[in-house]
Order: sequence, then C-alpha cells, then structure tokens
Amino acid sequence: MAAMTTALVARGVPDAVAHLAAELGVLAFKRGYAQWSESKDDDVDGLARHALAALNDLHSATSQLFTRNR
Repeated sequence: MAAMTTALVARGVPDAVAHLAAELGVLAFKRGYAQWSESKDDDVDGLARHALAALNDLHSATSQLFTRNR
C-alpha cells in the first residue's frame, strides 16, 4: 500500500487522498482475489476482472452516498 500511496503522491495527488485511494485499491484487490479464488476462473485475467468489478462496486457505492447526502 505504501508503494501505491508514494506513486500517487509523486503524480501530484494530495497525501490524504493518495492514502485513501491506496487503501481502497487494496480492499478492492482483496475482494477481487477472494472472489476469483472461489470461482472456477484459473487465469490471471479472471483475477483482473474480479478486482475491477470490486473497484466498480466501490465507485457505485461512493457515488450513491454522495448523491443521497446532497
């Protein structure tokens, strides 16, 4: 996670935002890995699909939270 945070900060992302984005990225990967390891997908592309789906779920959830609170 530290490497992701450092890379984001190096690209101009504010420190707090970079840290949060890295945390969410790790959570999405963990969720995607868990789903992939329980599925019949045994290729690396399957892992990427599951991780991307987890990121999309996080994006949808945060969008809904911000929409409801306006």
